[in-house]
Order: sequence, then C-alpha cells, then structure tokens
Amino acid sequence: MSLFDFPRINFKGTIQLNPGTANNDDYAGAYTLPDSWGPYAGDTLALIDSKLVQARTYGMSDDEFRAWAQKAQTFNQVGQPGQTRQIIPAEWNYYGGMEMDDVAAQVIGVQTGVGQVYSKVDASVPLTNLLGAALSFSGGHITDVNSEGSPPATQFFIDGLTLAKGGITFLNGSLSKGACQWLNFYRNINLTADGGAGGYVYHVMRKNPGAIIAIPGFNDPNIVGVILRYYLFRPMENATTNDQIEALYSQQKNNPATLEIVGTFAPLMADEHIFTIPTGRLMVCNQTQIPTPAGTQNNGNNGLIALAPAVLSNQEFISVDFAGTFPDWYKTVPQPSNSKYDFGPVNLVVYAGSVSAIIGEVGYANTTQGDMQGWIFDFDIGSNSEAQQVLKNKAAKFKLVHSTLGDILDETDYYFVSNQQGIYAEQFGTGSMFLNQGTQEPATVSVFSYGQELSADNCPPITVWQYRSIPLQDPGNAIAISTNQKPGQPIVVDTSQPGNFLFTFSINAPAGFPPASYSTFMFPPFITNAPSISLRILPNNEDFSQYYVDPTQLEPVGNDLLTFEILYEKVLRTYYLLYPVMIPYVKFDSEQSCRENAKGILATTEAARWMKVGYMPRTRDMSSSRLKLLRAWCRKVL
Repeated sequence: MSLFDFPRINFKGTIQLNPGTANNDDYAGAYTLPDSWGPYAGDTLALIDSKLVQARTYGMSDDEFRAWAQKAQTFNQVGQPGQTRQIIPAEWNYYGGMEMDDVAAQVIGVQTGVGQVYSKVDASVPLTNLLGAALSFSGGHITDVNSEGSPPATQFFIDGLTLAKGGITFLNGSLSKGACQWLNFYRNINLTADGGAGGYVYHVMRKNPGAIIAIPGFNDPNIVGVILRYYLFRPMENATTNDQIEALYSQQKNNPATLEIVGTFAPLMADEHIFTIPTGRLMVCNQTQIPTPAGTQNNGNNGLIALAPAVLSNQEFISVDFAGTFPDWYKTVPQPSNSKYDFGPVNLVVYAGSVSAIIGEVGYANTTQGDMQGWIFDFDIGSNSEAQQVLKNKAAKFKLVHSTLGDILDETDYYFVSNQQGIYAEQFGTGSMFLNQGTQEPATVSVFSYGQELSADNCPPITVWQYRSIPLQDPGNAIAISTNQKPGQPIVVDTSQPGNFLFTFSINAPAGFPPASYSTFMFPPFITNAPSISLRILPNNEDFSQYYVDPTQLEPVGNDLLTFEILYEKVLRTYYLLYPVMIPYVKFDSEQSCRENAKGILATTEAARWMKVGYMPRTRDMSSSRLKLLRAWCRKVL
C-alpha cells in the first residue's frame, strides 16, 4: 500500500535547486517604495503582477529596471514608521534557470521486510547490490504554480532519472510531476526563514516501454512501477549578503541553493490510484509545544515548534512515514553537522477512547539509522496482544506520545488527498478541466478515514473552501464554493478572473478551520497540515484576433498589424525583465534575435513538451491567448 510495501531502496545526499527569484515577491506587503518615488511612493515591493503576468517597473525603462532590480535599494518597512531596509528587489537568484540538478546522492540502505534493513552488501540478498548506487537526473527542473506563494506551489519535473552502479542501470525513465507539500518551517531548530524549512515530494515511474526497472523484487506483475518519495531540507545559498549577491549579478551568474535530500524508492502497486502522496492514516499537530534549546535560532513561536505530519499504514504490521516529521539541529561546532534534535523519548500509541496500548518507541534521534531506512518505521505487533486488542475497535486511532509533553501527533478523522495539487486553467475556460501532468483532467479529492478510503456513498459532505491568494499583500478570505462535494466528483470553479486560487477541504470542520484570511493560512500550522490544491488561472483578458490573417485557425499566422513591438509589449517583456537566464540564448527585447530563433521558439512552446525541461516558458505562466500571439508572430516571420 503506497510507500509501505517492500522492497524499499533508501538514499541520501545533496541536490542543487536554481530557481529564478525576481518573480517571488517575498517582500510584498512588508516593504514599500519610499517617498522619493513620487507617484509610486507607498507601493508594495513586488516585481510581478501575478494575476496578469506582467512585470511591475514603477515607471522605469527596461534598462533602468534591470539595473535597479540587481542592486540593493532602500525601502520602508510596513508598520514601522521611519524604519528602512536595504533590499535587492530581484532577491537572491535573479539569473536562476529553474534547474534541479547536481545530485550527489547514493543508496545507503535497502529493506526487504520488517526489521530486514541492510547497509552492507550481502551476497545472499540480491537487493543489497544497489547499495552505493548513484542517483542522477537528466532534465530536472522546478517551477512554482504561482511565485507569490500558494502552497503546494513548487512543481518538480524530472525528464529522466537514473539509478546506477558499476555500469549496471537499476532504474532509468521519466517520472510524473511532483508538487511540494507539508511545507514545514519548523524543520530545523537552529536555522531561520527558508533555511529552517523542508518540503515533501512524491513521484511515480511506470513500467512503460523504454523505462528500465531492474530492481530485484520489482518483477512481480502486481508491481506496475516505482514510487519515488524524497524530502528536501536545509537550503543553503552560496551568496547570502547583498554585496555577495551583487558581485554575482555583476557577472550575470546564478546563485543556486544546495539542499539535503533523503528519499525512498518503493513499489507502485496495480491497485493504487493516488500518485502524489502516501495514503493511509494522517497524524498532525496544530500546536507548537516542543521547546528548543537556549541559544538556538529557528522559526518557532517563542522557541516552541511542532512536528510535521506523518502517514501511517496498518496492515499485517504498522508502518509510518516520518520523512518530514522530526526536526534537525544544524551545528557548526566542532564541525558542520545536521543530525536530529533529540527532545526525549517518543512512543507510537494506538487508542480507542480511554483504552490505549504502546506500539513501540520511535527511534527518531538515531539519524544514521533513520536515513538508512528512509525514515519509514515498521512495527511488528504479532506478539503485542494489548495493541491487537485495541485495534479490534473500529474507532481505534494512532498518536505519538512524548514522555513529558504528552500527545505530539494525533490522527485526523479525515485525510484528504488529490492527484491535482498544482494545476492550471485558462481564464474563461470550462472551470472543470485543468492542466496537470501535461494533459487536461478534472480535479477531484479522495478521502480516507481510519485508514479506509471512503466512497461517495459513505463519505459525509465535503466543504470546498477557496482563497484568492494574490496579490500577496492583499489576498482574499475563505469562501465555500461547495458544501456537498463527494470523493471523485469534479471540482468546478469560476474562471472569469485570472489569478491564483487555493482550495482546502473540511468535513465537520473544527472551530477556526479554515482561517478567514489566506494571510493566516500561509503560515503554520495550516501551510503544513491542511490539505490544499493550488490553481493558476492564466489571463486571457485581451482579444488578439485583429493580429491574425485568419483568426478562426487554431494556429493562425500573424498579419501586418502584428509587429515585434506589439509582441514584445503583450508577451515577451515580462520574460525579458524577470528571467534574464534566457538572454544568452535569445534576447526577447531584440527583433533580430527573436527572428533568428523563431523556429526554436515554436518547437519549445509545443504543448506536447509541457512536461519536459525544454518547454518554454519554464515558468509555465503564459496563457493560451498570449502563446497563440507569440506563435503567430513566429510563423509570420518564418
């Protein structure tokens, strides 16, 4: 079931992510332009209007804007009269190209059954031949559904993944798109901001023609592919100060972040239909109750943190995925290390009312062992008669109990999962079909309760809540767009307005959920624990038919009215100003450069390439009407 079947192959290492940051708007709502900016004084610091996908230049020419965005500028701090801060408007990686590469990870543990974990090659266990195998990507890249912050926002695309050792290829093939979830800003007790965060990603690789799946034990006909689950944490940029970043920008260099990665390969079974997240029973905590040591710096509230979610499966044995759950402790003395923070003994407990039984102690503080087993903990309860007795009660639930803090994770009554965590629609589109894995599909939600998937007939009514999540400095409040949704029933949305929208779900929602404002939802515990789907509705607010020889054609040719100046203003300007990584290849402000590359632009904007690293724009925020205009101009000049 999901990630919990055997065999499992576990790896650890580092990876580089290279996002472009000029579109992030991390400072929106917190900093404004000072009085010296005349008519723009008081405007929030945000370089993109995400709703309309247009650069905000505050009255500057293109050249002025690009120079200004790369240098530290003075801005006012909102809510602190007279206080200012020096900020680089393009943030820390203006020249980032969205790559996900430079993987330095290898297999450090394999598991053939409960308690059967191997870290050394054993001639009698063929699976151990994978120990030391190296993980690599050919064409890994990332992009946000919406750069202004609407989790699950970051999408992970992997054109080709290879797991190989000594000339033997164990895995090779393309994967489904993954989306970051359970974003946890309490991941580290001694790092702040993004450095203290972590995120959970899940892909599948199918046994398709051309794919290589040569792992012992995966030849079972009930195994139809491979699950890849990994956790990314402790991002560290090379340049962090304004001076260091400006020095890179002066050379037009990028500033990728190196992150730690731990992960697992597991069988994808034929009866599985959720490909974005493990299914079973979800345990969460909505209170910060774990104290952190004096002298440590983290994102916690007054030094208190909470655990991130864990998913549990109870079959013949109990398995729990703790990949993202327990916090790390980054230390630099006596040498850099990032082991788990040991805050005391923790037990997995099953309970029904006032009756409970200990399943077993969770050895989370043993980082080496946890990494070796992919942070999936298995408990054999064959001889645990007390636990077996409690589990006879259909209302039995699971929780984590700390020796002094009490309950630190508890099972939810309902666990909402969806294959459509990051999706796109077009303004004035149907509102019921969305772009997800490169093709159109409906958006639905599945519901699990006490480990069992609920059908439409036996699931209580689901309320679908919607937030307008941009602009970040002034998002919308939660509104219920459906109060009688059922599992598997397509979610229908209003596409009359472009922008980004986040959906969350509830059944018999507790008090305070969902919070009224998206500004509250985007912080823990909601950003970490609450189910969500992020939808980008791309703008088609302008009719470009006057620029086509025959507007009725699906792929029209531009007429004489479609000049380069029109194309640049309507389409290319945003990408030239905010994503300079493309300048060495094609200068979007140059008609000659675009003419010379027209054939390449047509090739890289083909819909069939949407899932590939070569698709442009890699940000995937060009609407159908603007894409049609761009392609019409290219056909005209060709």
